[in-house]
Amino acid sequence: MNILFLDSIDKDTYGGMEEWIRLVGAGLHQKGHDIYISGRDNSKFLKRVSANNPEIKQIPLSISGDFHPATIAKIYSEIKSKQIDIILVNFNKDLRLGGLAAKLEKDCKVIWSLGLDITKNSLVHKVLTPKLVDGVIVPSKALKNQITRFEYITSEQVEVIPIGIPETDLSFDKKAARDKVLERFDLNRSAFICVTSGRFVDQKGHRFLIEAAPKIVEKSPEIVFLFLGDGQLKGELQAMIREQRHEKYFVLTGMLDNVTEILQGCDLMIHPSIEEPFGIAILEGMRAELAVVASRVGGIPEVVVADETALLVEPQNAAEIAEAVLSLQSSEEKLRQMGQAGRTRWQNYFGYSKMIDKIESYLGSFISSEKTYGTSETART
Repeated sequence: MNILFLDSIDKDTYGGMEEWIRLVGAGLHQKGHDIYISGRDNSKFLKRVSANNPEIKQIPLSISGDFHPATIAKIYSEIKSKQIDIILVNFNKDLRLGGLAAKLEKDCKVIWSLGLDITKNSLVHKVLTPKLVDGVIVPSKALKNQITRFEYITSEQVEVIPIGIPETDLSFDKKAARDKVLERFDLNRSAFICVTSGRFVDQKGHRFLIEAAPKIVEKSPEIVFLFLGDGQLKGELQAMIREQRHEKYFVLTGMLDNVTEILQGCDLMIHPSIEEPFGIAILEGMRAELAVVASRVGGIPEVVVADETALLVEPQNAAEIAEAVLSLQSSEEKLRQMGQAGRTRWQNYFGYSKMIDKIESYLGSFISSEKTYGTSETART
């Protein structure tokens, strides 16, 4: 198959969906398919793809309005010249730009790959979306239920394919990883390191963890909260921390290219989202053998097993976050058992190859049996 991914994320942002595109693109390329990734010219998204997966071809775009004729013409030209079989689109803007371009080239199918509910109950969405979409991929049943509530996307159109992440190439040495984290962030050896990974946006709920901090540090002053990420709320979160006079308990790292080794050196993952269709950061924590405290929202209960791999709390509830963190921090055995159970669950249900196989099979179902594609045995079936 010749596959094009289109994602118009702004130039300075790289989130979970962009990581999904990078991982899926790389996996499908390894299986013999021709992969193209398109986004805003000079964006963090394309730069990270280039740095990690130079084998993937890129199509930089100048993206403005949702129905911009020049952009649609450019995408159509690429679809036609590269004989694209399937275009996977992300945002509503991508659906309109890529979807309209694909419909000009009748053999190209449009798959909406959604990591968040961005459907709207408006006339434009109700009329246009069914005409553009051939299929939909979502990572959880919870998100499927959300996006089908307006009924212009049918349940039959939606395929649930859980996200999978690959094994790391690091030796699984928790002590060595911990030593590196302590040194990198200048932490005391007695520190109990709680890590939170995600963009600084309302959806991720960082503010509720900060609100929980006074109760936590009162009983456990060796706690350190490591925030991996960046975003528009950084200044606001820093102000909250200063108001509490808790600067010594928080480390805001900014965007990091590789968080795997950092996660392996931490003690506990906290994921206080108020909205989360899946939670790829949680998977990364489970892979690193971390126990998890997370909100009981969206697809998170499909990823973890409550009280076995994670403690689930009500969203926007600082008191419950504090109670759960202190409960795990006080029991080294419970931390160990939950961390091991989480890693086993990731290996059994959320492996990278499982996800790639399912996506390849799903996309292949849209290609006519007369058409051949790819070079691998799986691709030819």
